[in-house]
Amino acid sequence: MAIDLTWLSYYVPIFGFLFVFTMIFAVLAKTKILGESPFVNLLISFIFGIIFVTFVPGVIYVQTIIPWFVILMISLFFLLMIVGFSQKEIDNFMKPWIAWLFIGLLVVIFLWSAIVVFNPFLGGYVSRFYNSERFYGGALLFIVALLASWILTRSVKK
Repeated sequence: MAIDLTWLSYYVPIFGFLFVFTMIFAVLAKTKILGESPFVNLLISFIFGIIFVTFVPGVIYVQTIIPWFVILMISLFFLLMIVGFSQKEIDNFMKPWIAWLFIGLLVVIFLWSAIVVFNPFLGGYVSRFYNSERFYGGALLFIVALLASWILTRSVKK
């Protein structure tokens, strides 16, 4: 039998406020962009949280992102558990490309959620942009620049 948690949807704006408030405060406290004053960091975080709660698509965006982020983190945890049980040293498996893979998946989740949430506001602009010659020309230029940078900066093994 499933548990009915629909009553939690009433509190989603509060959870969204707490999430944004906590993330902004953590970033400001860690980077010390505005100094080391906790009052300034709390005030700015509170203002960002309030602005976020008043912007309904922002709340829906976080509602869309957080479950996928949790699923990604649980998948990473189980992957590391399986590797940890199957090998003595997990460092043999944990290479930088795995971290970049999960960061890439996280970026895809953020972008996909933004497209799903903000699509009514963007209307046909996104589809016209992706079907334009400018997009394909820019993508081709990006790929050429990426390949040229990689060729020029790779180390030659002798």
